[in-house]
Amino acid sequence: MDVKEFLRNRCPIRDTVEIINRKWALILLWDMFNGYGHFSEFKEVNPDISSNVLSDTLKFLIEHGLVVKVSDESGSEYVLTRQGRSLNRVMYELGVYGIRESVYDGYGEEIEEYFREIFGV
Repeated sequence: MDVKEFLRNRCPIRDTVEIINRKWALILLWDMFNGYGHFSEFKEVNPDISSNVLSDTLKFLIEHGLVVKVSDESGSEYVLTRQGRSLNRVMYELGVYGIRESVYDGYGEEIEEYFREIFGV
């Protein structure tokens, strides 16, 4: 079986998209790259997400190895794993694509610089 034939049955791009395409998953990953990690913070910056959907999506991200839940006496925090952080280039490129395809009132360069900083690219 050659690679092209193999990819007809199983494609790493399709597999990845099936994970990050879950409703709210990319937004929550974006929030974590921005330093948010507490359930209440996710709710604050995403007021349209229900608590049930937020909880289910965080569990989904944990199950797929992108996020870990860290608890101590002060509460719980959701943190990107190494695998989750490895999406930095994908997130950066999505952001840059968005900047180039939309109008950001002269903030495009500043936004792109911010993306380079938080995604480490």
